[in-house]
Amino acid sequence: MKTYTTMVEKPMLKISFDEMAENPRRYSNNIGYFITVENKHYSPDNNKTLGSIVKTAFEISSSLKEHIKEICSLIKENLNEEVLYIKPITRFEHDGIEYLLGKHNGWDYSLCGFYIVTNKTLEEYGVKIDKVEGIIKTEIKNYNTWLNGEVYYFVLYDKDGNIEESVGEFYNINEIYRYLPDEWKSENLRDYLVY
Repeated sequence: MKTYTTMVEKPMLKISFDEMAENPRRYSNNIGYFITVENKHYSPDNNKTLGSIVKTAFEISSSLKEHIKEICSLIKENLNEEVLYIKPITRFEHDGIEYLLGKHNGWDYSLCGFYIVTNKTLEEYGVKIDKVEGIIKTEIKNYNTWLNGEVYYFVLYDKDGNIEESVGEFYNINEIYRYLPDEWKSENLRDYLVY
């Protein structure tokens, strides 16, 4: 049998998109309910009761203000939870999908649901109401990142090509620095991204 050997120089760090990343709404402690009612998209929180409440409230309301009031009333009636914070969710769809907190207008924007914080969810999360909006924006940003496949995974090799470390589910490429030895701190991680 004839064989040959080649020496190929390869980078010691390989960063790729994490195709196995799980929906962050399923495994993390969320401050509230992220509910959308859309024909072609699943709700970020697969809560059929709340989805039904949002849809029912829409059918009996003639304005956004009435819709919110009905949602609060139906949640109290059906779940025995008091709504402490509720804000519309808008979907922007153009070269990807982005959910936004609040009502936004424009050609590619559509009002599609609500982010709802109740006395139960706030108590479980353990923060004061004045911190809620910032936390929600971070949750929505992470969901958007996951939804658009922009979560990262890395493999670090030693000088012999053996795997030293491999970790995934990074929602920001710069979070990887925390897992790398100090000599990597000055490297541009995007240079190691494999598409």
